[in-house]
Amino acid sequence: MPDQHDLDSMEVVLDTIADAGDGKRVSVEDIVHEIGDDAFGPLMLIPALVAVTPASGIPGLTATCGLIIALVAFQMVIGRKALWLPGFLLRRTMPRAKLDTARDWLARPARIVDRLTGKRLSFLVKPPFSVIPATICLAAGLVMPFLELIPFSGSVMAGAVSLFALSFVTEDGILSVLATALVATAGYLAWTAMV
Repeated sequence: MPDQHDLDSMEVVLDTIADAGDGKRVSVEDIVHEIGDDAFGPLMLIPALVAVTPASGIPGLTATCGLIIALVAFQMVIGRKALWLPGFLLRRTMPRAKLDTARDWLARPARIVDRLTGKRLSFLVKPPFSVIPATICLAAGLVMPFLELIPFSGSVMAGAVSLFALSFVTEDGILSVLATALVATAGYLAWTAMV
């Protein structure tokens, strides 16, 4: 298990989850154990990235990812030091082949993203300011199960959460600003479409 400070890039997080578990299926508990229960940024990034990939087409996967995101974000908001997830979420599994496909699909973008990120406006992703993006992620995670009714629509919300989570991982506050703008734009477009 790496130290949470070693998980400072998207590529390292992806490589770390590749080692999770030892069977043909990988559970949420396997991933949490591999990452460490005190690394909230990476633990939010993983379900968000999975929900962005084509794997999000698996029935129930977007809802599960959304619930995990909401629980991780809530615990960030209240300042917990170690992550707690209920047993029914920890026992959820996905085929290792799907997880490997998602990782491979994200490998090249991860290298590009890692070259573009840096420790900029870091105060925005550290307490007390980190409560704001964590609260937005909490709301996004709660909405994602409902978006499963529209195929792949949860991927858009997961994309914004990915930016927020990556901002926590890399301590890049600019990503948090961009994610906030993305959520605001998506919310405005949804509102105008309903009115």
